[in-house]
Amino acid sequence: MITRTNNKFLENRGSNYTIYDCRDYDIDFVQDKISKSFQGVIRGFHGDDKTWKLITCLYGKIKLVTYDLDADKRNEYILDGDDEDSISILVPPRTLNAHQCLSDLCIFHYKWSEYYTSPEDQWSVYYNDNTINPKWQDIPEIVSDRDKNSKSLLDLKKCLSKK
Repeated sequence: MITRTNNKFLENRGSNYTIYDCRDYDIDFVQDKISKSFQGVIRGFHGDDKTWKLITCLYGKIKLVTYDLDADKRNEYILDGDDEDSISILVPPRTLNAHQCLSDLCIFHYKWSEYYTSPEDQWSVYYNDNTINPKWQDIPEIVSDRDKNSKSLLDLKKCLSKK
């Protein structure tokens, strides 16, 4: 995972900062996506074997949890759109990611290196998987049916080892 500080320029009118500059990455991003969530919403764990994602919280506060399948390593970040030193996280292929909205409203921006086609083209692991053991905030959880009905990390690893 690469963490990049966005170095906001603050003034009396507000702020200005750069999320993406092609000179910083040797990745061709093809799609920008934005999700808007309310407090307690958890999205993920999702991933695949080819997509890079550059993730930034534009507004509000989110908890981002990633899980690198190759290193068997979990990372957790708090991304705050109001922080003077806000950060973006570059998530590589074969890394699952999930996030929880901690504030009343969150706007989550991510650049993709591959085109999103459908949920069937991604891996989905249960949002509260025991092996990953995310430490979600103790607020009411709002989760999609897709994320409630995903497979376990152990089942995903078994499927991937058969390929």
